[in-house]
Amino acid sequence: MNTRITIDLQDPQLVILLRLAAAHEGIAIRDVVKNALTGYFSDQQENQALLKLAETTFAEWDNEMDADYDKL
Repeated sequence: MNTRITIDLQDPQLVILLRLAAAHEGIAIRDVVKNALTGYFSDQQENQALLKLAETTFAEWDNEMDADYDKL
């Protein structure tokens, strides 16, 4: 499935950098954007996984005795 989007980057310098990066790497602008988005969302998923892991690490602090610290 092909999907098109139009984005106004509101910064001509970004467009120039995007075109230069694509030319330098010898790939299409679409691939530069796709690689950037893939990296961004991969980082987001990794961050979510780390936060979930951290919840279990600090689960022992989730008790009534420590509830006063939550108010600080």
